Amino acid sequence: MSRFCLPRQGCWVLASLVALLSTAMAGAHGHEPPWLDTAALDRGLFVDVQHPRAIRQAGPLEIAVTVRNMAGPQDVIVESVRYIPEAGGAVEVHNRAEALPTRRAEFEHYKLLRADLVAAERGNREVVRRLIAQAGDLLRKLSSDVLRDRYRVPIEMVPDEPGTTLRLAVEIVLTEGGSQRTIRRQVEIPIQPPLPDGSDPARTWRYQVADAAWVEAGDGARTAQAGAWYAGDQHLHTTYSLDALVLDGTEETVTDYAAASELLGLDWIIITDHSNVHVTWEGTEYYTPEQFAEGTAQAADYTAQHPLVALYGQEMGAGQSGLFALPSHYLAYPFAADSTGYLPNPSSGLIFGLANCEPEQVIIDRVNEAGGIGFIAHPFDSGTLAFVEWDFDNGATGWAGLEIWSDTLGQIKATDTQAVSKWHELLNAIAPPQLGALSDRPGFPNAFPVGLGNSDAHQPGLIGATFTYARMLGVTRENVVEALRTGRCVASNGPLLFGEVNGTGVGDVALLIDGDNALDLHLATTPEFGPVGDYELTVQVNGAVRATIAPSGDPGFAATIELAGLNLGGSDRWVTVRADSSDDTFHATANPIWLQFVAAGDANADGVIGLGDFGQFADCLTGPGAERAPACDIMDFDRDRDVDLGDFGHLQAAFANP
Repeated sequence: MSRFCLPRQGCWVLASLVALLSTAMAGAHGHEPPWLDTAALDRGLFVDVQHPRAIRQAGPLEIAVTVRNMAGPQDVIVESVRYIPEAGGAVEVHNRAEALPTRRAEFEHYKLLRADLVAAERGNREVVRRLIAQAGDLLRKLSSDVLRDRYRVPIEMVPDEPGTTLRLAVEIVLTEGGSQRTIRRQVEIPIQPPLPDGSDPARTWRYQVADAAWVEAGDGARTAQAGAWYAGDQHLHTTYSLDALVLDGTEETVTDYAAASELLGLDWIIITDHSNVHVTWEGTEYYTPEQFAEGTAQAADYTAQHPLVALYGQEMGAGQSGLFALPSHYLAYPFAADSTGYLPNPSSGLIFGLANCEPEQVIIDRVNEAGGIGFIAHPFDSGTLAFVEWDFDNGATGWAGLEIWSDTLGQIKATDTQAVSKWHELLNAIAPPQLGALSDRPGFPNAFPVGLGNSDAHQPGLIGATFTYARMLGVTRENVVEALRTGRCVASNGPLLFGEVNGTGVGDVALLIDGDNALDLHLATTPEFGPVGDYELTVQVNGAVRATIAPSGDPGFAATIELAGLNLGGSDRWVTVRADSSDDTFHATANPIWLQFVAAGDANADGVIGLGDFGQFADCLTGPGAERAPACDIMDFDRDRDVDLGDFGHLQAAFANP
């Protein structure tokens, strides 16, 4: 792992202390660091064993162990860390003989000061500065003397059959007060099939909304959309994010994150280390152009040698809110090229987040001018003395979308529900489609705000807890960012759900006839996420629930559901679909399908049945593939899902009698 030990260049001690203090207060965006929880300690010791939640693709596997003596009654010595495979084989012993002095007094004192800081957040600046100066020194001590150990699991130990489990034990052998004891942690990593890509043969069901009736219809038709669905996580923090390093003991680099992501079966990642952290910690300055260059180089090298596409972006501070001029967070992704280059993100260094960043519009313009594209991060999350909610009334333009789901555990929080609600409000403000397309938005890089799912992981073991599926023809940097820009994507923590209206999928404009009510839902899962019949499906039109479909009981892992009875009409402008497992563990939310209502036969949506429409009709008779194209469904006058010569007479009549 590279480290850059640079001169302070004007950074001062208080800035470092305050930055790290507020890091601990914010954690991974609102989550307290786990070692602050007394209940998580083992006789005062915090033991963390990090590993992938699942293995969906073969590759190098590491187990990471950290031990901290946060509140033990006395100093301890970690004699060794042992890795014991359950299925037999050689036990690997790492002899350490490393002392961990107790930090009990600092731990208790820090927790009291932290509570005082929360109470003083809206109070006197000088009181807060004084508390920060005291608590910062404590945090520095709490963050030192951490034992870190790594174990590369031999490839022959890893099962390769989905449904099996890799099991091993981790034992930390300690000496306390002259006596030995052993802390044992069990590691179980299930071997799972690959994430769904929408290509598996599906059973077809028909569902009449008004009657709430299921009718099985046999083998499902394949989706009409080109390409396949791939998966990626676009909000990740490596060791160059100071909170990840100090709070979580994360020493892993971009290369390590990319390898861990491949194990999980992801197809791309975007690393977004905090770029507005300008402090010196233990002789290393954060966040520097050199660190950005190193991360970018590692991403490029990994991409060149592996199927996974790794991109390097930034999470930036933008805006100045409240007493301490705190920012919101903004994700900068490379778009026009493989890298935007290092983007300046100055701040005062007062607190982590950090204070006195530049206004939102300045940051957004800087990203766009560098050939990047930006998304609002966790818009309704905030951290005490660290960062605030995004101000949607700030008048800023130029951003592409927002995280509608951002969680390191793959859970839907209240703030995620707020984000979806705001997203729906923003979608309702978009002008309706014309001529089969949405209008350009002046000052914005896309036609509508796109919703993403991201993990915001600060440890490799949390990568992909929440992620995004995107439809594309193949995984390249160009295809990934274009799919994110155009909204051909689904926020998920496992299941894949997307809809089609007349053959048109998420992110695009469907042409349909007033009163048409057909929507095809495609749901794909794996045994990891449970059968498709265990999911409740929700259809929202213009943000309001139009239909709730109870679980079907289908034991399979792919299904096409043909919905009828949605009563779509001229006032309906967009449709989104959502899937929720019965135990409320797994979820998926798709971006909208936009709706434009036209007369039957008006394939180019210009309001006139003309000669151009006759040419389109001829194309629609060339075979089943063409008949599912959006324009062809407009030629299906009798709505029997088949464009044939019987519909030609209707087209002639419509042309003769406009």
